[in-house]
Amino acid sequence: MNLSEKNNLALDTLKFPVNYDNRNQTIWDAKGMMVCDIRGWGKIQFMSKSEDRQDAIGELIANLLNKYHRNINAKIDEELFRMLAS
Repeated sequence: MNLSEKNNLALDTLKFPVNYDNRNQTIWDAKGMMVCDIRGWGKIQFMSKSEDRQDAIGELIANLLNKYHRNINAKIDEELFRMLAS
């Protein structure tokens, strides 16, 4: 399966828009399916504003997925999407 097929399969699985839930550090789709957990405490726990950073990462990923799905303004770089999908 090539990258384009993988992207289409992933996008077909999710019901958009997706949302980040900062209480549970998870991303959910519009039908209530959990898309992923956002866990970054290994490194960011030693940085300032660590909780805010984790939430910012979760919101960023959800926003990028929604933007990619809507294809607004510009496409997300395939390399970035590959990183998010892995």
